[in-house]
Amino acid sequence: MKYKCLIFDLGGVIININPSRTINEFSRISNNKPSNEFEFIDYRFLKKGLKKKNIFFEFEKGSIKEEFFRNEIIKNLKVKLDNDEFNRIWNLVILNINTDVLESIFKLRNRFSLMVLSNTNSIHKNYFEKLMFNEYGYGFNKFFDKVFYSHEMFCRKPEKKIYEMVIDECGYKPSDILFFDDMKENITSAKLNGIDGYHVENKKDLINYISSLI
Repeated sequence: MKYKCLIFDLGGVIININPSRTINEFSRISNNKPSNEFEFIDYRFLKKGLKKKNIFFEFEKGSIKEEFFRNEIIKNLKVKLDNDEFNRIWNLVILNINTDVLESIFKLRNRFSLMVLSNTNSIHKNYFEKLMFNEYGYGFNKFFDKVFYSHEMFCRKPEKKIYEMVIDECGYKPSDILFFDDMKENITSAKLNGIDGYHVENKKDLINYISSLI
């Protein structure tokens, strides 16, 4: 087998997501402000130069704290929300752990080093780690050999720096790594850093591919 290390994104790969749930709820509580005001929440459709996008990206890079991020979004909403209610709405984007995908990955533990590389933020991390614990009794860091979260690395995909950091810390040559992500631009950037990639477009094909590696 060519690869020695498999690295997986979370959202859209291992975690099922639906950004429209958070977008619609923010729209509803802000007196039905047009949902496109909150499109920055859906990382798949971000537009260059959008101010709110920059706030979201900075939060994912750990450059701003939860309190500042919440206050900026609430200011835009023009509503009053306490921290717990904001977090509840912010976490609506996360549906559940895709146990079929994760348990397919489980079967590869004796053949590959398994890692995670995800653009995320502290609020989402706390939530999906609880989901993982409720489902399996432990978090992602207990199952995967290493987990790389953007907000803890102070950079995010598809920035070159994050791939360089992963290569430095994972213990494998780029040619030994296969990276799974649902964003084509992240795969492209990985390949520019010598890492091969698998673009996740649907879970059935992903599971079939993972099964072929067993």
